[in-house]
Amino acid sequence: MSTGIDPPTLALGSAVVLALFFNYTLRAPPPQIHPFLLGRQSLPAPTRNERESPVYTSSANGGARTLPRPDRAVRTLADVVNKSETCLEGGTRGTWVQGGEKLVGLVTALRAGLENKLQGVAGSVLIIVDDPTDALLVTLALATSALHPVVLAPGSPLPDNLDIGAVVKATDRADLAHVLGDRKCLDLSDLEAAQDLVATGRTLAPSSASSLGTEDKVDVNEVALTIVSDGLALPFTHQNLTASLASWLSLFPASPQATKPTLRDSALSFHHPSTPHGLGLALVLIYQSASLSFPPLPSATDLAPIAPAETDTAADTAAAEAEAKERVADAWCAVFAPKPAATLVFAPAHLVSDPLYKLVLHKILGDSSVIVRHARDGKLRLLREGTVSKQTFWDSLLWKGLRKDIHLTSLRGLFLSVSGPPPSSGSGGIPQSHLDTFRIALGCPVVPLLSHATLLAPVAATNMWDVQRLPPPGVKRLVGDEKGHVGAVAAGCEVKLVGDEEDFAAGRVRGELLLRTPLLPNPSSLPSHLLSTDTSLPALPPYPGQKAPDQTEQGARWFRTGIRAEMSTEGTLWLEEDRAQ
Repeated sequence: MSTGIDPPTLALGSAVVLALFFNYTLRAPPPQIHPFLLGRQSLPAPTRNERESPVYTSSANGGARTLPRPDRAVRTLADVVNKSETCLEGGTRGTWVQGGEKLVGLVTALRAGLENKLQGVAGSVLIIVDDPTDALLVTLALATSALHPVVLAPGSPLPDNLDIGAVVKATDRADLAHVLGDRKCLDLSDLEAAQDLVATGRTLAPSSASSLGTEDKVDVNEVALTIVSDGLALPFTHQNLTASLASWLSLFPASPQATKPTLRDSALSFHHPSTPHGLGLALVLIYQSASLSFPPLPSATDLAPIAPAETDTAADTAAAEAEAKERVADAWCAVFAPKPAATLVFAPAHLVSDPLYKLVLHKILGDSSVIVRHARDGKLRLLREGTVSKQTFWDSLLWKGLRKDIHLTSLRGLFLSVSGPPPSSGSGGIPQSHLDTFRIALGCPVVPLLSHATLLAPVAATNMWDVQRLPPPGVKRLVGDEKGHVGAVAAGCEVKLVGDEEDFAAGRVRGELLLRTPLLPNPSSLPSHLLSTDTSLPALPPYPGQKAPDQTEQGARWFRTGIRAEMSTEGTLWLEEDRAQ
């Protein structure tokens, strides 16, 4: 009796095995976030005033006030620096970084050197440094010392009412020549003197290192540093800085997998640390001990188009345009090329979104249109089912090679900040087609944020696993060129919209965005025209250990952002377009 398997049975069995294999390979993973959570991302108060929306808070913490610090032991800026294991990666950066230096060691040495050079200075120390790495080191060094730094954001004018006793600069600005006068000035553009500053600090650091250990005696409500942003002086206390850590960390969900930055992460930041948003971002990466670098953008020469000559033929012009596109693509690839490979990228949307979108399209230009179409459609189907992944059949077919070409193989998060208020003719967010393309090609969450020039953390942030493509409020269906929302209210912020009562009665919650948050300095230090007092609501009680503000007016103090936005039924903010401020 024969025990062999006849050919029809073998063929049928093979077909079943292949069917099971392809079903396993091409099956859609479960959504990474429950749809119920995406439909209720901001919590409104049960009541509202006339011409105002309800007060919205983040649903991530159930509407409760965010803690003033992520850890009870982290009370001051020095505690953040002491806790960090951050390295400054990305090769040679600025004056003192050659690649891989521990941030704590550099800050300690630089602080000792600066204190030695600036002995006897009365008043604040103005910092005018354009290089982001140098600016971060000098800011941290002075902010953890007995001196009071005033950090000037790039391009910002300087108010006249600041008491400046000394200047640390690496950039000459003609409009600030009058500030120097007879004040003591340290010029970091002199490389020999700058290197000597750190060398001297290393010899002095052992005797002065104990001052970092006595920061528990510092009042958390004491001003740590002042940042001048858009001509507005913002005195941030230690509690403002630690509250920004708690707000930033709320952007990283713990389910279905841990997403917070860790010691294993290498982060690229395109935000200058002399701005409030850039400093808050740098501090949370330092607190989490992630490696940090500030990559330079491509030069104007690399991005300049080739002007065709009058004698050029159509073929010559086309060849020149192709050469220019290739040069631009190579320049942007070089931005992401330094090792270690980036795992997190934080950038302003107006700087990176459009170039990165064009880079992705340029890299797939030579591939088969059939492969590109099927690989895109396959990943797009996964997005519509609520899943973003880089371990799919379609990634093996096309997208893994693309990520290798642009040096983003290890990327696990792209955070794009939209700054407000937008210009009246400007964008109302990031095009949803760009967001879909990034999620498909990079295989990682792409997170739009709403930032403001005065805040240490975002006003609003999209959930990392939110990959929906929705029409804006008031629009019935998608057309193809819609801008995306900028997310729900971030933890640590309370917002409301002030507009027309007719809009609110019709169900359109839109108007100017007002907020109150510990991410802002004390309202008494801000100009009155930027504040709005709501006498119908009591002022928030102070945090534990904080004195109640002495205010002549009773009621809640709200900061006027100048941003016009609309709150959707899902609890996400959409920036209004083509509206005059």
